Formats: sequence, structure tokens, C-alpha cells
Amino acid sequence: MQKNYNSTAYREELRPQILIVAMALFKKHGVKAVKMDDIATEMGISKRTLYELYSNKEDLLYECVKNDKEQRMKKILEYAATASNEMEAMTYFVRLQLDDLGSTNPAFFADIHKYSKIMAYLKDNKMCQKQHGREFIRRGIEQGYFRSDMNYEILNRLGDAAMTNVMQTQMYLVYPLRDIFRTFMIIFMRTCCTETGLKYMQKMLAEE
Repeated sequence: MQKNYNSTAYREELRPQILIVAMALFKKHGVKAVKMDDIATEMGISKRTLYELYSNKEDLLYECVKNDKEQRMKKILEYAATASNEMEAMTYFVRLQLDDLGSTNPAFFADIHKYSKIMAYLKDNKMCQKQHGREFIRRGIEQGYFRSDMNYEILNRLGDAAMTNVMQTQMYLVYPLRDIFRTFMIIFMRTCCTETGLKYMQKMLAEE
């Protein structure tokens, strides 16, 4: 009984570690290029152990994407709770995204579009993020950093259309994703910021 308990506990402890290692490999090489053998080897475990925890690569990828999104949102919300204002929270978010995109192979984003379950999750996740975004904008307006005369719902839909175009036209093969995101954020901030917000943004860009 004790042996079985230890074995089960060991496997459960492996789960979060596998998600971190597997996601790092997926982002570095693209999903298609990474085999379950590669993940098992990187973890130093048998392929059998890996398959006992995740029956196939799609299930593992789904859990990786879900865990990555949840951990990122947790970091952002924790930082936002201690930030002095919404612009400081925005700066943290932008830097987090830039760091991530700078180390992610564009093939990763192209590959995950082939998995309907993952795309459905990302769609639902985006709806949740939009709710946080509305609260963020509301507080930013109250603090005097964002304009109150903007229709942010329209702006969000334009942003979604722009990102869809980036993926459909494979713009990431011409320009680094990090540069695409940075350019989009500068356009967004210059569009919605007040004079006070723009001064903060310029300071942020100078520090970068």
C-alpha cells in the first residue's frame, strides 16, 4: 500500500514539472517538432511514465497552454494588486509579454491553430481577459491615464482583427513577434492615453 501511495504521489508531483518543461520545449521548437520522447528525455523519465500522466501530445499541450495562461494571469493580478497605478501594471504586462514573445518560436503559434480544443480554450480565456481589461481601463480613466472619450470595445475588436491578420498572413515570418506586439502596444497606448498617460509611456519606453 505504501509503495503504491509513494508511486502515485511521485507521479502527481511530476505533473506541474512536466507542464513547465514541455511548454518550454514547445515554445522553443514549435509543437510539431517536439515528440513525447523528447519531453520524457528532457525530464529524465520513461516515456511510459509520461503517457501514464498524459495519454497523448494534444492532451499534454492543452494542459501546458492552460497552465501557462493561468500562471501568467496570476503573476499579472498579483503585480497589479501592489502597483501604484494602472500604468505601472500595464508596464509590467507589456514587459512580460515582450520577454515571452522574444523567446517563442513563431512555429508554436502556427502549430496550436491546428488543435480545435486548444483554440476553443483560448477563445474562452480571451473573454475572461477582456473582463479584466474593462476593469483596467475603467481604473485607468479614473486615474487620468486613459481617455474617457474612446470606445474601447471598438478598439478591442480592431486589435483582435489586427492579430488575426498577423496570424493569417504569417507576418511573424517577416517580423519578430516581439516587434509586432511592441508596435501594436505603442499604437494602442498613443491612441487611448491622455497627456499624463503618454508621459508615463515615454518614460517606460526610455527605460526599455
